[in-house]
Amino acid sequence: MTFNFLLMMIFLQRSSSMAEGFEFSSREEMVRFAGYGEEKLSTVLITGSILCEACLHSQPKLQTWPLSGALVAINCDMKGKWIKASSAQAVTDEYGDFQIDLPSHLHAIPNLESTCSVKVLRIPKNSACKPAFARKHKALTLSSAGDGIRVYTAEKIKFLDLKSRSLKACLNRESNYKQVA
Repeated sequence: MTFNFLLMMIFLQRSSSMAEGFEFSSREEMVRFAGYGEEKLSTVLITGSILCEACLHSQPKLQTWPLSGALVAINCDMKGKWIKASSAQAVTDEYGDFQIDLPSHLHAIPNLESTCSVKVLRIPKNSACKPAFARKHKALTLSSAGDGIRVYTAEKIKFLDLKSRSLKACLNRESNYKQVA
């Protein structure tokens, strides 16, 4: 029994000295060794487009064009508390499209499509467009999922050109134009 005790003490002392001499060559190696999840295990993307519509007097059809430079963000309603995912913002490109890579801490939100929505925070100052609807948030729909990637879309968010006539008048004129042609 004394021999076993002595052997165990030597082993523990040897293990302790080995641990003291063990060093990681980089932070990444230490994180990987410890099992922390800095490497992305999944990706959640939110996509959509922002368009400006106008019913111009000289045009028989409703005109639509992309609104570039608009700032959009994701907002999530968690049990009555709005979570502003301030790091989850994007600016629309020249085609009016945006893509937001949702931060990892928001990936596990249950029912993301009914809990979160896209909000247009700002449109360019030189734009003649304004919101075409009273709702301030645009709901999400799941468009694809697979291989650790989920893609939700807000589809098209439409704004109205300030110089535009009533869209109903334009749509009526467009349907009359189709009947004549």
